[in-house]
Amino acid sequence: MNQAYYTGLSGVMSHQYGMDILSDNLANVNTVGFRGVNSEFADLFSEAVVSAGKTPTANDIGVGSRLQATSTMTQNGSLLGSERFNDLALGGNGWFGVVSGDKSYYTRAGNFTFDTLQKTPGEVNSSVARLTTAQGYFVTGTMLSNYAYDGGFDYGNNETGAYLINDPADDVAFADVNQQGPLELPTRLAYPVEPTTRAEFNGNLGGDNVTRSISADVISPANDINRLKLTFTQSAVQPATGIAWDVVATVTSNDGSTLYDTQAGQAIFDASGRLSSFTVPSVNNDGAAVAIDVGTGFDGLISINGAEFRGTASADGSTGGVLTKYGININGVISAEFSNGRQSAIGRVAVYHFQNDQGLERSGDTLFTQSSNSGNPMFWTDADGNAITGSAVYSGMLENSNVHLDAGLTDMIIMQRAYQANAKTITTVDEMIQKALSMRK
Repeated sequence: MNQAYYTGLSGVMSHQYGMDILSDNLANVNTVGFRGVNSEFADLFSEAVVSAGKTPTANDIGVGSRLQATSTMTQNGSLLGSERFNDLALGGNGWFGVVSGDKSYYTRAGNFTFDTLQKTPGEVNSSVARLTTAQGYFVTGTMLSNYAYDGGFDYGNNETGAYLINDPADDVAFADVNQQGPLELPTRLAYPVEPTTRAEFNGNLGGDNVTRSISADVISPANDINRLKLTFTQSAVQPATGIAWDVVATVTSNDGSTLYDTQAGQAIFDASGRLSSFTVPSVNNDGAAVAIDVGTGFDGLISINGAEFRGTASADGSTGGVLTKYGININGVISAEFSNGRQSAIGRVAVYHFQNDQGLERSGDTLFTQSSNSGNPMFWTDADGNAITGSAVYSGMLENSNVHLDAGLTDMIIMQRAYQANAKTITTVDEMIQKALSMRK
């Protein structure tokens, strides 16, 4: 009977621990990124009733239970909408990485915020916003070096100093898993002007002796939108076959008040209207040469008698722009969008994986640390060996706790009943002992 007393006591203690775990799960049912815990019980050693070999059936009696382990629930929590692009959620396996000093942690809670750091002492506009947790730990990933600070850059509104994109990118390849660092987003970022280098002209000049003109907008190195115009007048001396046009190419300011360059030449078309030659190769656009492309043959400018005049033009280049917003796509790539409609990637949020997620150790605040059981963090790779996130990264969403309230309440009832049953075992055995002792009288 004494053994039954201690067996019941072990059951009470085991289910007390189980209730502690359940209560923690239920307390965190609305904690962003929380991973619930399961209780795993095991029986204690057994006591033999008779010596081995004396009976063909089992010959032992169990002596209780214990809490053997706690295992982390690995299923994903539900996704909650958010209005902040820096709120992130993972749509599959993986962990966000955060660092504090030389310590690395991993979390599913993507309710990140920003702090600011002035990268260049004395330059008030050289600040960057670092993606952080609520505890101030820095979110890690890969940053590109495709921008640099220019203290003299005119950012507009009589303000100088900004980071300039020097190599626009569409994607970001991960650095080595051990070379990930804090994600730093420049607070003042600009897309520099890309002066026009080439203008294309297309259309039919017709055959009538009427002055024709076709214009294109071209971008100057000073970030101005200028006007490149080709004016066509039929030449005084015409070839035996075909038609010749005198061409004057001018570059002016958009309002026409400033003339930057004038070039003259000739365009000659054969009897079929196909372009044979064009002698105005380029013009000066306020310090930048612009090549004039009128095509060849019937691809570009033509001059066919009897057809209606038409003309179109286009040019490359882009005006400069300033940062309007950041965005994070499903692959974790951080892109900056600019007022001129351009965009460029500057970094990428890292998503880490482990051989055994169950081996991660809890550190509080929904943070985990690696252990010998979890293995080292790693990146998943695609068929070509390139590092990938291995999970969809959702911007503007958060992952809620993966604890289900209904299941937790059901488990709590079961745990309570088991606790009560083991407590009843103790009181019943106590009564039996008292009865046995009273039999001596």
